Amino acid sequence: MQAKIRLILLLLTAGILAPAAVVAQQDSLFISIDEALEMASAGNFEVKQSSQQYEAARQRYRQTYAVYLPQVSVEYNAISTDNPLNVFGFRLMQKSVTQADFDPANLNDPGSFENYSTRFEIRQPLFNPDMMIRRTAAGRQVDAFRENERGKAEATRFQVKKVYFQLVLMQNQAGVLEEAYNAATEYYRMAQNMQAEGMLSREDMLSARVHQLEVENKLTETKHGVEEVRQQLALLLGLSGDTHIIPADNLVARNLAGAEEIAGLEVNNSFIRSARLQKEAAERMANAERFTFVPSVNLFGAYELNDKDVFGFGSGSYMVGLNVRWNLFSGLSNVGKAGEARAAAREAGYMMQHFEYEQENKVRQALRDKKLAENLLELGREAITQAEEDVRIRANRFKEGLERTTDLLMAETRLSEARLKKMQAVYHYNISIAALEMLLETDL
Repeated sequence: MQAKIRLILLLLTAGILAPAAVVAQQDSLFISIDEALEMASAGNFEVKQSSQQYEAARQRYRQTYAVYLPQVSVEYNAISTDNPLNVFGFRLMQKSVTQADFDPANLNDPGSFENYSTRFEIRQPLFNPDMMIRRTAAGRQVDAFRENERGKAEATRFQVKKVYFQLVLMQNQAGVLEEAYNAATEYYRMAQNMQAEGMLSREDMLSARVHQLEVENKLTETKHGVEEVRQQLALLLGLSGDTHIIPADNLVARNLAGAEEIAGLEVNNSFIRSARLQKEAAERMANAERFTFVPSVNLFGAYELNDKDVFGFGSGSYMVGLNVRWNLFSGLSNVGKAGEARAAAREAGYMMQHFEYEQENKVRQALRDKKLAENLLELGREAITQAEEDVRIRANRFKEGLERTTDLLMAETRLSEARLKKMQAVYHYNISIAALEMLLETDL
């Protein structure tokens, strides 16, 4: 019976949250939750990736300055040819044509001829309405990526809090299981002695041995779980999994404003703002496709130098012009692109609305979790008070020989259960608050 009671007590340790004594090793990192959050903001890989996504979007936006700024290029060519038409043209560009060059024999068979040209070219956009609108769309995408970066940072903070205190939880669970294993070992030793003296049956002695093995296996599993969670936290902080992280903080129930006050806060976090900006960018892209049917106007100019000698810069000439281009029909390509852009804009709108509703539902769920945890906290306080009094009375009776051992152990089991439930409630209460802080992006 005692072995069964100890097994019940063991199974109840799954949710414990209490201070744990952890021995620091040589490569240990003793860190508080605030230090962990600061480290994650600088070292978390997802945050870094999000930062580079924003930087890539910003650089794409810089490319759109081409819709207003000129494009300037310099080109140098060295050509050797015996093509009659090209040879005569190069002679004209070099301004070296003579009367002898009009001799039919020289025209038809000019022989090898070299031309070295240097060309300076400039193109100045004047009116490209579709590209101008694409530029504004790219600007909205930059804003969307910036909001997404902020949202990733908030989500990472929440994950760090969750995993950090999960590590605290499991470390203390391992500590309790260590004590349970020591107690189970002592019970087994006592059972062996009592069985040798004929005071205990072999079946009860074997039950004590089975209980000891069960506690040992559970302790081993929990230690493995501690290392797994420790590695998860190290990854969130941007550290190697070999880092032995030791939490410096413990969980205590936080003071928080009323549920009504929190429920009145607007759900307008970075992810929602990013979705809205993506929708706006998609709408502008759809509008840009419509303007591909409008003519575009651009200036161009060039200055060219041609010479018969290498690195010669003689015989200059210029050319300037205005280009007006109107794509009247492109085999329905533009029509299809415009339709595709409109569909993408509608899809972005649906996604934005779905995401807003989803975020609002998550806030409601977090509020429900908080309320449930509050109820469990209150219940836990009352249960602990009652269980402590029961244990005190039974312990006194046990000393006087008026109480059975099994009844006292059962009372201790109920006390442990009450404490474990309260600590588990503290954990869920604080995590629900952390979720609300992430979703509402405010310090509660």
